[in-house]
Amino acid sequence: MKLKPVALAAACLALAAPAAADGLSHLPMLTDIAPDAVAISPHVPQMGEHWTEPANLPLGPIYCVIDGRVVCAEFMFLASELATGADWTGVVTGMQTPPITRIDMEYKPDGVGPFQEPLYQLHLYFAENEVLAAH
Repeated sequence: MKLKPVALAAACLALAAPAAADGLSHLPMLTDIAPDAVAISPHVPQMGEHWTEPANLPLGPIYCVIDGRVVCAEFMFLASELATGADWTGVVTGMQTPPITRIDMEYKPDGVGPFQEPLYQLHLYFAENEVLAAH
């Protein structure tokens, strides 16, 4: 049986849809980009667990991970350093990034985790909001 081009394309799309349906399968695996990373937080809704190599703290990169896949890269900038005019140039994510879906920057006046001084968190998200909302 010979399929027409339109039918063949539809069949191919139907076969590909389940793999992409989760919205995460295109994202890199944490084990591929940071095999020595350690968990530094439990699951945070819409972000996942946070992982990093301790030597990279506080700046990062810190990886937000859902189902083993990196959904965002996070960086923390101490407000005290920002106030003194510090520059952050050449900051790297440690990976070839997928397309960025959004960037958030939040001020944390009480810090986070072991960093109990005011800081800014910058998140580069690679997963769509709808996908993150399901986690």
